[in-house]
Amino acid sequence: MTRNFIFVFILLTIFTIINAIPFHKRAAFFGPCPNVEDTFSVKMDPDPLISPHLTTFTITGEEVTGRSIGPLDQLVVTIGATGPVQPPSVFPVCNATDCPINSGVEYSTTGTFLLNATLPSEYQIILAIGNLNTSSPQMTFINDIILACAMTTITNR
Repeated sequence: MTRNFIFVFILLTIFTIINAIPFHKRAAFFGPCPNVEDTFSVKMDPDPLISPHLTTFTITGEEVTGRSIGPLDQLVVTIGATGPVQPPSVFPVCNATDCPINSGVEYSTTGTFLLNATLPSEYQIILAIGNLNTSSPQMTFINDIILACAMTTITNR
C-alpha cells in the first residue's frame, strides 16, 4: 500500500510539473497600421517584452508608395495601452551614406533601448516612420504624414 501511495504521489508531481511548463511561445505578430499603405517586418528581442530589460527592434521593409525616406525621417517606437508606458524611443532609419531610400529600395534598421516601465496586461506596440515635429512634446509627425507603420497588440493572460 505504501508503494502505491508513493507511486501515485510521484506520478501526480510529474503531471503537475509538466502542466506548469509553457510549451508554446507567444510570439508577437506585427501587422499594418490602419490608414498607412507601407508596412515592414519587425523582429523584437526579447519576445515577449520583459521589463526592465534592454529591448531591440529590427525592422526590414521596402518603400512602395513612391515616397522617399530621407535623413530627417525617424523610427518611433511607442509602447502603451491608453497612453505610452514610457516616452517613445526614436531611432534614425538611414544615415547620410544610404539616404534617401526611394521607392522599391529595401531598408533595414535596428534600435535598442531600455524598457523600464510596468507593462499592463494588454498593450500595443506601434512602430512608425516619418519626419518628427521636434517642437511637439507629443512626438507627432510633420503634417501627420506616416511613411510606414507596423503594430501589434499583446495580451498577457
